[in-house]
Amino acid sequence: MRLVKLEGHDGPIWINPEHVVAVRKALKDTKVETVSGMHMVKEAPEVVARLLGADELTKEINAKAVLTYEPE
Repeated sequence: MRLVKLEGHDGPIWINPEHVVAVRKALKDTKVETVSGMHMVKEAPEVVARLLGADELTKEINAKAVLTYEPE
């Protein structure tokens, strides 16, 4: 079992990357959702995703991006 150390508000947080469900940007910090609950960490979402072993980052597609699509 591999654990990743992230900095939380109350000190270090050890997270198993296999249990991570989502990594999202919050207002000031990053929210890491796991199967056991939610944790707030100080690192940027891109840094957290790379530390957890993500090969690529996904982008959220909103309605505005879909509506401005013009086929060639």
